[in-house]
Amino acid sequence: MVTETKQTPETLVGVVTGGIKGIGLGIAAALAKRGARVAVTYRSDDRAAEAARDHLESLCGNHGGILLLKGDVGDPAVVTSHYEEVNKTLGAPHVLVNNAGVMPQQAFDTITDRDWEETIRINLSGAFYWCARAVPAMKALGFGRIVNIASVAARGGGVIGPHYAASKAGLLGLTRYAARELGPSGVTVNAINPAFIEDAGIFAHWSDEKKEGLRQKVVVPTLGHVADVVRAFEYLLDSPFVTGVALDVNGGSFMI
Repeated sequence: MVTETKQTPETLVGVVTGGIKGIGLGIAAALAKRGARVAVTYRSDDRAAEAARDHLESLCGNHGGILLLKGDVGDPAVVTSHYEEVNKTLGAPHVLVNNAGVMPQQAFDTITDRDWEETIRINLSGAFYWCARAVPAMKALGFGRIVNIASVAARGGGVIGPHYAASKAGLLGLTRYAARELGPSGVTVNAINPAFIEDAGIFAHWSDEKKEGLRQKVVVPTLGHVADVVRAFEYLLDSPFVTGVALDVNGGSFMI
């Protein structure tokens, strides 16, 4: 029996973890422009959070439609509290973007046990915690979009370190399993594999000279931008027949 799924809700409610800068803020802005009610989580940077709030509210024109949530995405108790606040203030989320993560660039022989555990806890466990809380309502609604922001490092190791690569590879496994289980309920689950996005993450602070080394790792003339990842997200948001994929946004670097 094929389960009939509902149409896209008239007003979307979205959650973007790590949504006050870079890729997360770009995705939150895309949702706000669509008139969605958007909750963004962040860990500690209050100044950046307020700037993000002002930016998002200017886009959606509704000061009641943006919710900032401060706390550690790798703490299940915090995630539970945040989810309950979203549900109470904005409504049950239809869209979940697991973007929060850390990128501690370290060589294999410098990573401590604590470094490893912290990276896995935030980058991978945090995504699971949010999925576990958001999925029941999505299934009840008959509609959901989950997008996990992984990395080209999940395929080829990348340039950050083994702890980061492992956390992102884990996200791909989570994506594929969840897509298979949740598809009959009208919930799609996909991943995006960005690489060398020069206006996000650690690369936003690199010098032009240092970025030149990244340009040797892609097959197109330029490095990526947040806008490239946002376009990929909007494609997945609008695509009910696409699930379980890892969409590469990396200038062809995975082929080199």
